[in-house]
Amino acid sequence: MQNQHLIAVGLMLSATLAGAQAPLPPETLFEQASPSVWVVRSFDGNGRPLLQGSGVVIGSGRLITNCHVLRQARSVNVGRENVSFGATLEHADPERDLCQLRVANFHAPAVAIATPDGLRVGARVYAIGAPRGMETTISDGLISGLRRNAQDQLDAIQITVPLSPGSSGGGLFDAQGRLIGITTFGLRDAQNLNFALPAAWIAEVPARAQAALAARSAAMAAADAARAAPPTGDRVFEYRLTDRQTGTSQMVLLRADPAARQGDGPVPITQPLGGEFDQAAPPEGWIGKAPQAGQRWPLRYEKRAGTGSISMDLTAVAFDDAPMTIAQRTLPIVRVQYRGHTTRGSSGVYFSSTYLANAWYAPSLGRIVKFEAAARTSHMGASGFHIDERLELVDIRSE
Repeated sequence: MQNQHLIAVGLMLSATLAGAQAPLPPETLFEQASPSVWVVRSFDGNGRPLLQGSGVVIGSGRLITNCHVLRQARSVNVGRENVSFGATLEHADPERDLCQLRVANFHAPAVAIATPDGLRVGARVYAIGAPRGMETTISDGLISGLRRNAQDQLDAIQITVPLSPGSSGGGLFDAQGRLIGITTFGLRDAQNLNFALPAAWIAEVPARAQAALAARSAAMAAADAARAAPPTGDRVFEYRLTDRQTGTSQMVLLRADPAARQGDGPVPITQPLGGEFDQAAPPEGWIGKAPQAGQRWPLRYEKRAGTGSISMDLTAVAFDDAPMTIAQRTLPIVRVQYRGHTTRGSSGVYFSSTYLANAWYAPSLGRIVKFEAAARTSHMGASGFHIDERLELVDIRSE
């Protein structure tokens, strides 16, 4: 009799534990999570609408959204159901495209955030946002991939959930109604190939924002110093190209023609530098004219590479960065980050991978002084690829 009682208690406890992790019915999940998802609208200096996205409540009077929703905004509000509140930017982490807003007298409930170790490919997930301005819209799908960078860190959550303009900054929830990501972007000309940023990044936004501000202040100070003493003798540029997979490196020496210099513009150089920098470069080069911090633009192109081809689908974002010292010169730097996907192969066999590259550009030299790129496929056979390269300028001299 005692054993039967213990078995009954054990079964009840197991049922209780299982119930705590049981998936919520979609209608219950929506009722629980939707009050925490709001529409985010940005306006120019004259009060004209600019962009519209979504935002998720993460604390008392605080929401998280995508920074690109706030691009060029002079004012921002959050709203739903004919109620709106003015919002201010509290912390910006443009590198990860996450911005934290603060709203006074705002008491919407905050979401529960899941730990990233519970993410599983194939798990059902739900997005709540305002696609095309249709506020508090829910849609479902699966986690179709967990995309990682070259350091094996989670970089993006790939999902089959449909996303549309206006979904940016919305919430991606697991079956228990916990926030696992911020819906961000989808690839054009692809069916249900969409992505969310890991919710675990939200806690890091304030510290990363402060670090970015400090770097910006240092860069502005360096730019002032550089204008006072512009660099001279830029005729010979020595680069080091390093394959970080093997640790091998080679030097590349480039000479510019002094007669080809025009005014105070950059010294033209036509020789290739090699490696990923040249092999995957866009038709107009990685950087055309000097970018401005905060500028964002798409790069979608295909090019031949030997007997195969390379297809790139990237988004470029420019940031002020810390100054660099090269050949005893301190140079102000604008860093451009390229994030997206690349597809490569030949003879009808192609493989795709997430792609992350950074180009450090020195406006005073008119050229890239450092370039890093990383991508890899899970298949490392003859057609798979693993890219992990660095190209950096190590010396500048007259001859």
